[in-house]
Amino acid sequence: MPIEIRVVDSTAGIANVHARMPFRFGVITMRAAPLFTLAVTVEDRAGRRASGYAADLLAFRWFDKRPDKSLADNCRDLIRTVAVARGLYRDAGRDRYATPFRLFLDTHPEIERTALAEGFNRLGAAFGSSMLERAVIDAVGRLSGRSFFELVLDNELGVELGAISPELAGREVREFLPARPLERLHVRHTVGLVDPITAADIAEPVDDGLPETLEDYLERDGIGYLKIKVAGALADDVARLEAIAAVLARCARPFRITLDGNEQYKTPADFLGLIERVKGSGKLEQLWRQVLFIEQPLDRAVALEPDVKPALEALSREKPVIIDEADGWLGAFKEAAGLGYRGTSHKNCKGVYKSLHNLAFAAVHNARVGRRELLLSAEDLSNLPVVALQADLASVALLGIDHVERNGHHYFRGLGHLSAAEKAAAFASHADLYERRGDEVFLRIAGGVLECASLQTPGMGFAALPDMARLTPPDAWDFASLGQD
Repeated sequence: MPIEIRVVDSTAGIANVHARMPFRFGVITMRAAPLFTLAVTVEDRAGRRASGYAADLLAFRWFDKRPDKSLADNCRDLIRTVAVARGLYRDAGRDRYATPFRLFLDTHPEIERTALAEGFNRLGAAFGSSMLERAVIDAVGRLSGRSFFELVLDNELGVELGAISPELAGREVREFLPARPLERLHVRHTVGLVDPITAADIAEPVDDGLPETLEDYLERDGIGYLKIKVAGALADDVARLEAIAAVLARCARPFRITLDGNEQYKTPADFLGLIERVKGSGKLEQLWRQVLFIEQPLDRAVALEPDVKPALEALSREKPVIIDEADGWLGAFKEAAGLGYRGTSHKNCKGVYKSLHNLAFAAVHNARVGRRELLLSAEDLSNLPVVALQADLASVALLGIDHVERNGHHYFRGLGHLSAAEKAAAFASHADLYERRGDEVFLRIAGGVLECASLQTPGMGFAALPDMARLTPPDAWDFASLGQD
């Protein structure tokens, strides 16, 4: 039986986190970022209350890459859309109780409308909606003593798939879930555009005792899955792929690889040029065979235009092509599938209910065509422990996706952005996921795998709670405090 609740209070705070090494994705090199944390308090019809949490980096130049928007504008827009969502959830609870899903469904259109009216976009609006979705789900789990998987399995959240896609009316999410949540996830290690491949590529060593190169990670963590970013510069991309392939060839194990275009190509023909060069390079023959799929090569402005269909269908006959940044609204995956795309990415920041719908949509489509044509991948925005990382892993475990892009442990130093008390609580509650090295706590990766059974705890995957008192209120936070150019 779905629970009915209302949101009675919410607070938010920001902490600046600084990268141990620069991370280039698409058009920006990130050296620091704001980590936004939201807390909500919900009440059920019996008057019981519980608090829940959600967190994410305010990822400038990902939600909105328009050059006329500054990095400060990007963060301001994200903060604003969360504020709008908080207000709508609060207002909705003044005169009624509703299921968590119905709260999402009733507020999402207005969150989106306001974002567009204020010069933001639909992907950014999804971020504001998703922060409230997650915090409410976490609160409901703590109120009922049930894990995220259990809440979804028994539909205590009141998910109505038919409200998003009429063809899914009458279908239950539980039909599409694994028998139990995954307890081991393969790490798909990101190779960013300025990441060193070998020691010879290091211009300014970090020298902090942690791996710095792709070679280091392959040796120390036993990584078997990789996500390689390409930049839209043909000769440079091919040369970099060949350098990576040479390193992989020296390892006596197979690899599974995804390529991420990060919207760097304006036409399918531009990206086909890269594919033809890759296929024509004898040095890349093995790497190309190991590619599982290609993520968002086309700029979102053209990615879902009808005239891309012939080229996308041809591309997807080579390797499945999926959307990521173009997945900005609830029906985007369905539209993309009609154009020849073969999947979409799950990211908590794009919406939890959206991913549950996409899981069901893909499964129903695949059953209809008699093969696994559509897929969901699990991607990352450098999610950091505890709240953001573990809630995302809990979603991935629920969706049954057995490998997930993770790179926060590469670009940031363990749990160094948290207080000593928060680190101790995380390690005590999730000793399968973390380990101590010296005076710091780090994500524990062994044989390329995360052990994560401890995610099955009341709420959305984390037993250790954030210290909201140490965070800066959003209206008192200034982008200049980051020191990011």
